[in-house]
Amino acid sequence: MSQSSPLLDSLQQTIAHRAREGMIIRCLDNPLPSRGPDFFSNDYLSLSTDHSLRSFFLRKVQEASSARLFGSTGSRLTTGNSSEFNALEAAFKQFFGAPSALLFNSGFSANLAFLATIPRKADVIIYDELMHESCREGIRISSRASYRFAHNSVTSLEQCLLGVLQKHPQIIEGTSTVFIVVESLYSMDGDFCPLTEIVELVETLVPAGKAHIVVDEAHTSGICGPNGTGYVSHLGLNDRVHTKVHTFGKAWGFHGAVVLTSSIIRDYLINFGKSVKFSTSMPYTDIYALEACLSVMSSARGQELRRSLNRLARYAREKLFLALKNVPETLLALDKSDATVAVSDRGLSSPVIPVFTPSATRLADYLLERGYPVIPMTYPVVEKDRPRIRVIIHAGNTEEEIDSFTNQLLAWAERETVFLPTSRVGGGAGVRESYVVARARL
Repeated sequence: MSQSSPLLDSLQQTIAHRAREGMIIRCLDNPLPSRGPDFFSNDYLSLSTDHSLRSFFLRKVQEASSARLFGSTGSRLTTGNSSEFNALEAAFKQFFGAPSALLFNSGFSANLAFLATIPRKADVIIYDELMHESCREGIRISSRASYRFAHNSVTSLEQCLLGVLQKHPQIIEGTSTVFIVVESLYSMDGDFCPLTEIVELVETLVPAGKAHIVVDEAHTSGICGPNGTGYVSHLGLNDRVHTKVHTFGKAWGFHGAVVLTSSIIRDYLINFGKSVKFSTSMPYTDIYALEACLSVMSSARGQELRRSLNRLARYAREKLFLALKNVPETLLALDKSDATVAVSDRGLSSPVIPVFTPSATRLADYLLERGYPVIPMTYPVVEKDRPRIRVIIHAGNTEEEIDSFTNQLLAWAERETVFLPTSRVGGGAGVRESYVVARARL
């Protein structure tokens, strides 16, 4: 059917308006190139292509009964539950050292289900302004009073929390709860949450039992902590953070998520969480794949990959800061606070390094032509005045690949100076000469 209609006309006009505003219109018809090294996916430990993981998975599938191979046939509350499902949740409960574990089909559905379901009518939610959309959507559906604080600012959180306690006295009185929701690592800026300071602040200002801290570990699950158990564990805060959401679509090389929380909250989610009640549970093949992921993650191979990732992340950060220091910030820039904010006080380096440029689309096109699978990060994904490309380091990268990629950034910057006014690039030929020198150092 190709005839016009008010609905289709309205949708088309909205798409056209986004294009006129300079926003990128996405299309899924053509996948990104794959001939260049991966510096852009969330596959932090390179597990999606790991041979040991593949071997674990194939062995588990071959051992499985033919009746327990494909679809689960229903939701967990009907025919979609199984001993295999329960055994996997028990394994995650033990692995993470949690009171209970509840699996979800995705991190989005896990965050949404928790925040849309658990906060009660008189409860209040406080969240970091850069929280993932899944959390924002859960908060919106919950219709609970909510407040946001400035990104990673403990001072802003303190002001917000004091205001909430004054405006909502029922928290101090003990008839409601204040939820504090943060991410362990923010994927667009690559900075870790000051979680220890946040936990200490909440424990100081809010009476015991009246606060509930929720940490989305999407981008730290697998890459840190004992055996890859995450940032909360890395900081020794397991007993002081109430709920953790670990997703399996990043470092774990697969998909799905697990909510680690109290057994009472787990029971409540099972009985009242709509994405639990009304979603077909994951198929048996997914269960076997996650068992294989867990086997690798907790093995010597997993530790080897974590060490490689952290070493390469440090190497890449140092190389990029050195190489780009003579490039005008109007062309390419790294966050000046990146060297300290993105490296925790316990020796953990962020694998996410945003490279800011007002010409993010042109830079992405340049890199695409050279086989790098990159998309520019522009508004509305990030702030209008902070477009960027997001560089992500992986355990499977090499120092040579990092050097070559850094050289590509410098070559693009050198080419761009030809088209920019001298006042913007700070010296014309002199700047271009510095690019050559920087490339020679790599």
